[in-house]
Parts: sequence; C-alpha cells; structure tokens
Amino acid sequence: MTPNRTCPALVDAKRLRPIQDLHKWSPDCMVVVDDSFELKDESLLITDPIHLAQTLNASTHPSASYVQTRGLTVTHYGGKASCPVLWCNPYLLLPLSQSLREKFLLPADTETLAAKISCHSGSLLFLPLADDIPQSLRDQIHKVCTDQNGVKIRPAAGTYRVFYEQLESPKGSQEELYRNIVAQKQ
Repeated sequence: MTPNRTCPALVDAKRLRPIQDLHKWSPDCMVVVDDSFELKDESLLITDPIHLAQTLNASTHPSASYVQTRGLTVTHYGGKASCPVLWCNPYLLLPLSQSLREKFLLPADTETLAAKISCHSGSLLFLPLADDIPQSLRDQIHKVCTDQNGVKIRPAAGTYRVFYEQLESPKGSQEELYRNIVAQKQ
C-alpha cells in the first residue's frame, strides 16, 4: 500500500454521508453504535453478517460478543450486490452504486485489495481481527473466506470512519441504490 500519498479522486468528500444508526432501524439489535473502527497491525474482515449467523445468534457466546463489540455493520444501501474492495489513501472504497455498473476509471494509485466481495442480505460487516479473537470465530472466518463469502485485507493501520458516498440518483429511484461504502482513514 502507498500510505503517504493521498487520492482524493477516488471519492468525492462532498458526497460523504453518515451511515445509518442501526438502533433507529432495530432498537434491540446487539451491535455497538459506532461509525468507526481501528486497525493496529491486523487484518480486516469484510463479509455479509449472514455468513456468521451461527455466531451472532448465540448472544452469550464469546464469538458473538467479539463481533458485537468490535464489528461495524453497515446497512441501508443497494442491498444484494458485489463489488471490488479498492484502496487509495485515505479511502477504502466498496463501489456498490448502481450508477457504477459499467466500468469506471480508477486513479492511477488505486489498489484492488479484493477482486470481489458479495453481499446477499443488504448488510456488510467490517471486523478487525485482533490477536484475542476466539478460536471458534477464527475457524468460522477461515471457512467464510475459503468459501469466498468474505475477504481478509490489510489496509494501513489507523482509525477509519465509515460513510455512505451518496451519488446522484435518477428522479423517483431509491437513493440507497446509488450509494458506495467508504471507510476514510482519519
């Protein structure tokens, strides 16, 4: 990764919007209310949370606690989709907007960290994988990645704030179909 240069052309900062507070959508959801995550010297898992459903449904299990306290779930965007995971300092971009269905030009300094991440439920989980991750969750994550239902990437260390990048949508269409997910390194 190129940690020292910046790449403002990948994302338009004027289009960044806060992600949805899941507690407004579902008051009893068992996730931390936050829009940021921190990476030290660890990988980041990006997956659809349905692939960790066994873990998340067992609310007293240490794996569930790990995901609920350290994971960041983003929802309320285009839903069932797939896209690459791109990095161009300071942005980690998941280009999900329907307006980007055709190939779009990437800035020269853009790296593809994952060729494709798929989302079936309309939610994505960002989960830092620290050394104290429970072994049962580590095993489940290995299976998720082996089955190509998630990716482990290693973006630059730091604190990332997650946003929607709201692109222009055709009149009368659903706004959330024209959103990318952006994690901006602070």
